[in-house]
Amino acid sequence: MKSILKFLFLAALVFGAYCCSPKGDGSVSEVMVNGSKMYQFSLNNLKSDTTTILLSSLVEDCVLIQLEDKDEAFSKPWFTTVTEKYIGVRSQGDPYKLFNRSGKFLCTVGSVGRGPGEYRAPYDDIIDEKNGLIYMSLFSGDRILVFNTSGKFVKEIVSPQRLQKPKIFLSEDILTVVHMPFENDKAVAIQFNVNTGEVLKELAPPAHLIVQSFDGEIFNTRNASGIFDFVHTGSDTLYHFDVKNNKILPIFTMSFISSEKPYKQYFQLNKDIILTNVYGKGLVATDLKNKTSSWVKVVNDYYGNIPAPTYVVQLRNGYWVFNREPELLMTEIEKRLSQKSCTESDREILNKTLSTLKEETNNVVFIGKLKSEVKTKLW
Repeated sequence: MKSILKFLFLAALVFGAYCCSPKGDGSVSEVMVNGSKMYQFSLNNLKSDTTTILLSSLVEDCVLIQLEDKDEAFSKPWFTTVTEKYIGVRSQGDPYKLFNRSGKFLCTVGSVGRGPGEYRAPYDDIIDEKNGLIYMSLFSGDRILVFNTSGKFVKEIVSPQRLQKPKIFLSEDILTVVHMPFENDKAVAIQFNVNTGEVLKELAPPAHLIVQSFDGEIFNTRNASGIFDFVHTGSDTLYHFDVKNNKILPIFTMSFISSEKPYKQYFQLNKDIILTNVYGKGLVATDLKNKTSSWVKVVNDYYGNIPAPTYVVQLRNGYWVFNREPELLMTEIEKRLSQKSCTESDREILNKTLSTLKEETNNVVFIGKLKSEVKTKLW
């Protein structure tokens, strides 16, 4: 993984970068890269205290949905995609499952295999409610599969080159794909007309995004309206893809002064908040508006202040989503009930929730719609 210091040095040489004076608590500064603002968070300027954040400060509401208990509805959840009407469960090795927002099983989408319209390892998905379509990109290949919300295969959008771990973004009639380019690949990003499959634009890969193997990953959230955010783990930076101008814009990164190079994962909560998962150390929230950062943990105050995981798996498409096996949730509730800090009001909601759960049933899903911005300081 390339050091962020090396990235900034190259940016200064190639793009003419310069830093603005940090404000707020001193943990966040701005770097202008070719006329585009990039925020830099300093791990060394971060205070050691951890702030507990209530889930209600991040989401507008929170409900717990029981997925329907049919044999064909079961799967091992990997990523769960939520829209106003649907819950889509993507698994490794299992077919994609589609439910309505009440948890009723609607259909299996396509099937696992290697034939036309079949898939083995979906890497990303988009549910297009407006047109009743589901887009699915694969771990590797030259096609984006399109299904309808009845689960039937509709068509393929064919790429002019092979795509490695592609992430997708839909804006009106344009489907944008960003992937991990290898040495001889002509494009890191391709834009398609979703109706005709025509290639509209391609973007040549910059050197720092070219990879030699499948070891890295691309993560995205699509949480902020109209923004195609992604992290390429080989470059230490959170990017936005500018669909209109066919450009990749560096938005956020972390600096540190240490002999260690901590592995980290950035993801966008909303237009104001960036989260950084520093592996082995914890979760950092950075408030771009107030230029402050803090180690944080999030608790679900809608459900008795049990832990609320906030990683890239749970934060996607403008929702906080936690897909859980009932047995594991029951254990977490019982653990919370045993804690001295558990109040009477917490106990009441926890015991009520516990009474609705049954072992060996289909999963339950917590769903909260993310606030588009944070209007008050969280720490």
